[in-house]
Amino acid sequence: MQEFMARLSKREKTVLTLSVIFVLLALLDRAVLHPIIEKITSFEQEIKDTEYVMTKNLKILQQRRRIEREEKKFASYLIPARSDEEETAALLREIENYARTAAVYLVDLKPAGVESDGVTKKFSISVSCESELEQLIRFMHSIESSDVLMQVGAFSLSPKSKQSSVTKCELLIYKIVLL
Repeated sequence: MQEFMARLSKREKTVLTLSVIFVLLALLDRAVLHPIIEKITSFEQEIKDTEYVMTKNLKILQQRRRIEREEKKFASYLIPARSDEEETAALLREIENYARTAAVYLVDLKPAGVESDGVTKKFSISVSCESELEQLIRFMHSIESSDVLMQVGAFSLSPKSKQSSVTKCELLIYKIVLL
């Protein structure tokens, strides 16, 4: 190899040296730098994918927290599952308690049916009662503002007699239960 180098001119030595350096740089690029750059690129892509997944998961967690807060608002409306008869009996007791508190005399109190749509059940109670108008309004207000989903549907008011301050009332009270 030294003989070969000794026979070469200065210009040929320079070209040979540059050629060897170029080949070594190309080998270095293909053997060392290119795999490192590919690895870095794959890591960067993996980081971007992980960031995307984490961002998506954070959004899901925020939605979950929002849903849990909303669930707490409506937790009082979610009651343990009971049979229709048990639920109707509980509703009748609640109405009797509200009537007693408002000093309303219940003449007749009877179930008027149950309707279900798969998501909710609607229990209906037919109520006939008598009382002063102010007490009837207090009774209806207490039903409407109860902790459970109850509402006064249809109602009719009429005086018990011409000169009496007592009012007769026919009510249809609904209770909605979420399934």
